[in-house]
Order: sequence, then structure tokens, then C-alpha cells
Amino acid sequence: MHATLREIRKTPEGIMKAQETFEEFVTRHDFRLPREVVYTGCGSSHFLAKPLAMATTRLGGRGLSVPCSELLYAKENYPIGEPELLVAISRSGETTEAINALESLNTKRFAITAYESTLSRKADYSLIVPAHEESVVMTHSFSAFYFAYLQLLLSSFGEETYDAVFVSELTGEVLKSEDYIREIVDGFDFRNVIFLGSGILYPVALEAMLKMKEMAIFWSEAYQTFEVRHGFKSIADEGTLVVLLVEKPFDWHEKLTKEFQGQGAKVLTVGREDTGADYFIEVPRLSPPGNLFLYTPVIQLLAYYKAVKRGLNPDNPRFLSKVVKW
Repeated sequence: MHATLREIRKTPEGIMKAQETFEEFVTRHDFRLPREVVYTGCGSSHFLAKPLAMATTRLGGRGLSVPCSELLYAKENYPIGEPELLVAISRSGETTEAINALESLNTKRFAITAYESTLSRKADYSLIVPAHEESVVMTHSFSAFYFAYLQLLLSSFGEETYDAVFVSELTGEVLKSEDYIREIVDGFDFRNVIFLGSGILYPVALEAMLKMKEMAIFWSEAYQTFEVRHGFKSIADEGTLVVLLVEKPFDWHEKLTKEFQGQGAKVLTVGREDTGADYFIEVPRLSPPGNLFLYTPVIQLLAYYKAVKRGLNPDNPRFLSKVVKW
């Protein structure tokens, strides 16, 4: 069995490790996250920074996500203002851009990583979530990092935190769709895939696009759900799988599904209700911004099985390395 598959299946375990990390942090530190926060990362970590920034804003603060390289070399183009905290994310804690970006703003520094590392040592505070992975690609650690920080964010803002056991069990329920996902991939040899999501599910769509490119070396795109109608939909035809990530659909989602089907594409809806799609994976109800956990295993499994279908080893994608240094 590939390490990648084992690690995707560890998502429930990662949630519990994240809870332990959160509890240890609040025991050791008299620290609350401030309201004005800039988040940064590279690749998957950047796509993780996006929902963290959205969650901060949703809860009444102001979150901004900027890729590490942009923070280093083009920050004057972003509305950074005077943040009270800079959060840098790196699974290894040794990513060159993340380490350098941590020192790019004159403010308190916070690290999210899986290891005691250069990044965690340079930060004023850190969440070290031991969701370790053998694979080059980031899988269950994505959800674990998000959960640990989200718990701290909720706690800091005086909101009720999530029940870790409950969330862990829900991700286990979602993982039961694995056989169905494999059947989709085996039954439809799609030539490209479009991932769609709105709000906090848009970064999940971006991460899905990246996972498909990393693991399966495959043409994938990602857009905000209804923006795809404005020119981008031209790439969809009978060889396209459209993956619609939606919490609770309304009539526009059904219209969009029919529109893509009219172009010959097949649609996979992942959400609480079907949209009239060719394929449907139901996810349990979980209030946002925590609903992200219910979608990430699905998109990771889809990329994994597409890689296997193409005869590739998703553990070691070509041209990629586990730790990106320069």
C-alpha cells in the first residue's frame, strides 16, 4: 500500500493529535490570538493559509493570506496594514520561503508545523502538530494543522470549540466513500478535472487542483463556483469531470450542474445534498468554518486513485521533494 493512502486514512487520527496539540498549547501559554492576522505559506500551506484567514474574518477579526514569496518580494501590493501577528505554515518547518517570510513583518510571529524546526524556533509561538507523513504530498496534516489552529482561534475569540472526537468520527464517515471514489475513477477516464467551491470551500478546490497535479501529474483547474461560467467553462467537454464542493446547494448549483452536463461533462457533487449530478458523495453536517474537514479526504482520495489509474507512484511525484529549500 502506498504511504499516501495510509496517510489519507489517518485523517481522524490527525484530528485527535491536533486536539492534543491545542490543549497542550493553551496549558503552556497565556496567549490569545489577536484580531489582525496575516497568514503565509507555500503550495498546500498557502492554500491552508487561505481558509485560516477566512475563518479569522468570519469570526470577527481580519485575516489576510499572502504567499511567502509575495510577502518577501511584493508585499507593497497587498493590504497588509499593521497586523498584530504573522502566521507562517510549513509542514517540515524548513521551507526556505517560509523561514524568510517569518521575518518579513515587524510583528509577533507564529509557526504551524509538524516538527520542532527552524521555523518553530524562530517564532514567538508555535503549534507543532505531529501529523507526520512519509509521502512528498501533504494529506492528513492539512486537516490536522487547520483543526489545531481553528480550535485556538475559536478559544481566543471566546467561541465554543469543536468536539474533537465528534469531528474525528465524521471524517471517518467521509472516508467510507473511498470505494465509491475508486469506482468513479475506474469507470470514467476523464481527461481533465475542474474543482469548484465557494467561501471556505474555494481553498479546498485549490488544494484539490494541486493534489491532482502533484499525485497524478494531471490537468486540473479550480475556480470559485459560479465564476467558472464567465469564460472558464469553455474547457469542459465529454472528457471533463467537474467536482462541485458545496455545503447546502440551492437552485444555482442545480443549474450549473445541468449546464456542464449539457456540454458533455460529468459532475461529482460533494456536499449535504445532490444537485442532479452524475455522482454524489454526501458529507455530514458540520458548521463552518469546520466543514472543511469533511471535504479534504474526498479530494485527496480522488487524486490518489487517478494517480494509481495512470500507473504513477503518488508517494514520490516527479520533480518534487518533501522539503523545498533554495
